[in-house]
Parts: sequence; C-alpha cells; structure tokens
Amino acid sequence: MSKGRKPIPDELKKLRGTDQPCRMSNTIEYAEKITDIKMITSTSRLKLLPTKRAKDIFKQKANQLISLGILTVLDIEHLAVYANSLDVLFSCMENMRKEATPKYNKMGELIGYVPDPSINMYRQMVEHVNRIGAEFGFTPISRQKINYQEEEKKNPFQLLKDSI
Repeated sequence: MSKGRKPIPDELKKLRGTDQPCRMSNTIEYAEKITDIKMITSTSRLKLLPTKRAKDIFKQKANQLISLGILTVLDIEHLAVYANSLDVLFSCMENMRKEATPKYNKMGELIGYVPDPSINMYRQMVEHVNRIGAEFGFTPISRQKINYQEEEKKNPFQLLKDSI
C-alpha cells in the first residue's frame, strides 16, 4: 500500500501563497535571537541589576551567549536573575572573610562564636547560580549538551553534483 502524497515543503507553500498555519509542517517559530549586545536596550532599565557588578556580569555573560548564538529576547530576564544571584554570591564571599562574632556567657567567658548569616546565604546562592547557569550552558556538562549538534546527512547525489 502507498503512504499517500509526499508532503509539500514549507518553502514551496510560501512561494505558492498557501502558507496558512494549519497547512504548515511542525516547524515552530522561536523568539528572535540576539546577535549584538546593542540589541539589549539597556541594563539600567532592568530592576534586577541594582549594582554595577551585577550589570557587568550581565553584559559579560550576554556577550558569551551571543557568541554561541543561543541568546534570545526571552532569556534576558532569566540572565538578569543569574547576574544578580552571582552578585549576591560575591557579596556573601566578601562578608564571610570577616571574623566571627564571639559569644560570651553571663560571666563574661567565651563560649563560642556566632557564625555569619552570609554563610547560609552563600550556600543557597551557590545552588541557585549553578542551577540557572546550567540552563545557559555555563557548566561543563551543560555546555557539552549545547555544543552537540548532529551532522546533517548530505545526499550523495548532491555531493557528486557539488564536486562537478
């Protein structure tokens, strides 16, 4: 038994003018890719980037993702959250370098030290930054997933035709 007509390519449907959404194959139009850092209107408008360091992190990571060709308009807020979280993590690291506060009993004897609350915040931010960073390919394993692309199988007749 035959399988029916061969599907008409979307390009041909566009040329014929019959490119209605119900007739198109399962191709999905994705969000616009950002190809230049200037396409991002302004980091000062993003409320998630309160410090200069957060803005610098955002610009640096945005340029890295643009060079990979994977940054889209939809990713800007998520990247801003990542940059702010990394900024908070660096602030926690600076606070952790301070000496611990000594704790005394009623007699004035030293009984221990009070840990800085930024230690717990640091642990949370490390997990948060790693989770978001993995989505953008900032970890080695996630970068391998992004870089993996199957090679297109070329038609042997097309290869022969191109070589002539």
